Amino acid sequence: MTISTAIPTKCNVAILAGGMGTRLRSRTGDIPKPMAHLCGKPVLEHLIDMCRRYGLLHIALLVHHRHKAISEYFGDGSKFGVALTYCIEQDARGTAGALNDALPVLDDVFVVLYGDTYADIDLRRMLKWHVASVSQATIFVHPNDHPTDSDLIEMTSDHHVVAVHPYPHPAGALLRNMVNAGLYVFSRDAVSAYLPESGKSDIAKHTLPALLDGGVHVNGYVSPEYIKDMGTPERLDKVEAHIASGLPGRLSGRALRRAVFLDRDGTINVEVGHLKEPDQVTLIEGSARGIKCLNGSGHLAIVVTNQPVLARGDVDPPGLERIHARIDQLLGAEGAYLDRLYFCPHHPDRGFEGEVIALKMTCDCRKPSPGLINRAIDDLGIDPALSWMVGDSYADVSAGHRAGLRTILIETGRAGSDQVNFYEPDHRQPDLESAIAFILAEADTSGRERVAVVDKQ
Repeated sequence: MTISTAIPTKCNVAILAGGMGTRLRSRTGDIPKPMAHLCGKPVLEHLIDMCRRYGLLHIALLVHHRHKAISEYFGDGSKFGVALTYCIEQDARGTAGALNDALPVLDDVFVVLYGDTYADIDLRRMLKWHVASVSQATIFVHPNDHPTDSDLIEMTSDHHVVAVHPYPHPAGALLRNMVNAGLYVFSRDAVSAYLPESGKSDIAKHTLPALLDGGVHVNGYVSPEYIKDMGTPERLDKVEAHIASGLPGRLSGRALRRAVFLDRDGTINVEVGHLKEPDQVTLIEGSARGIKCLNGSGHLAIVVTNQPVLARGDVDPPGLERIHARIDQLLGAEGAYLDRLYFCPHHPDRGFEGEVIALKMTCDCRKPSPGLINRAIDDLGIDPALSWMVGDSYADVSAGHRAGLRTILIETGRAGSDQVNFYEPDHRQPDLESAIAFILAEADTSGRERVAVVDKQ
């Protein structure tokens, strides 16, 4: 590898920009993949702009294929408000090999980006989280609309990564829709021993499993912020459409986000009483289509669900995780996903055989209390005045009302059969798909009205 410049300050970002872009050649010809144009400028320029926005000004570009096309466009980076160092690979060694060869110019803690992704992410916040969580390696993790052909990350409830499950997944595997998005923060001293001195190697396929096997503390940073691979013509078109619609900005957190809070049983999946096994899960017709529409709109799809089966001892935490993995799997098969899922494990009544006494309590998270919703609002920066609660019970409606949301009661599941002096819903709809269509139509109308007011002013 050749290092083209020497800079006094080491780089706090490494961008893997050596790709050939074979799958994009029908659009781009022989230019390097990171130079593919996205909304009028190279995708690599979008990434550099993002780094600059969050104060990460010293960037190493790890280049290979037709690297002069990149260096001639970006120069030393000064025109773009950053300082660039070029790490030029003579022989392609894969993402892990390229990163190892660039270590001499990288800071003690650094971000790794892929040059064929578009992202709108607060990198400074992710770096701070990495340090605060005492992590040695942090993976940006999010749900996506194609988990069946993605590398999935298995984590504990406190975000500690315990396994990486590469695609293809074994038949019958039940895994949560938590995808490795291809963005990392690494502590250099911790990862350097797991990068290859020679030969070809890949970060996702080889380095991450090696870190886990070696006992390195790896965490998953879960965020709804926008990041997508644009390495094929279809994905490039999709990202351009998302940018044109403003989707990345709505998910960014620079302004408060919108969300639709969803009950689980009787709203998304068929009500079966106390659901105990993954094979009992059946989606209600149209629920995945509705959630997919939410995903494309920039509204977060957040489940808030009472799960007294834990307090009763009917299901243990790993069993509940498998149930939720099955819901993720069924939604993912239809191109839909949940941004977050919160559950209450408590129940106030005692006297059941096998019950878990520690979970027998009166709490503020069991609906109709709004604790789960309030927690999500704080975690994800949500504007309750622009958000909704959709469920099949008056307990759902009352929880939403108490959290300051607008509410919809749907006619599936219990269809409001629990009414006991609770709040009335703002609206009623036959099912989740209809409720989401109503919400999005209302949001679209409100958006047009706001634009009209601004224009008149």
